[in-house]
Amino acid sequence: MRLQKGLSQVELVGKMEGNIDATNISRIEGGRTNPTLLTLYRISLALEIGLEELFKLDTIEKL
Repeated sequence: MRLQKGLSQVELVGKMEGNIDATNISRIEGGRTNPTLLTLYRISLALEIGLEELFKLDTIEKL
């Protein structure tokens, strides 16, 4: 979804509230770490989507 919005990892982090860095986004996207619910909520706000959009199976299958 980040790529669909045309955002780099750094740009996404810049839109997020809280203390997170681009390397953490990279680890989340690569499946190397599990984000907290709060981090997922902040990502959804930065992407301007509902939190439920991050959990849609059809979206995950396209990755």
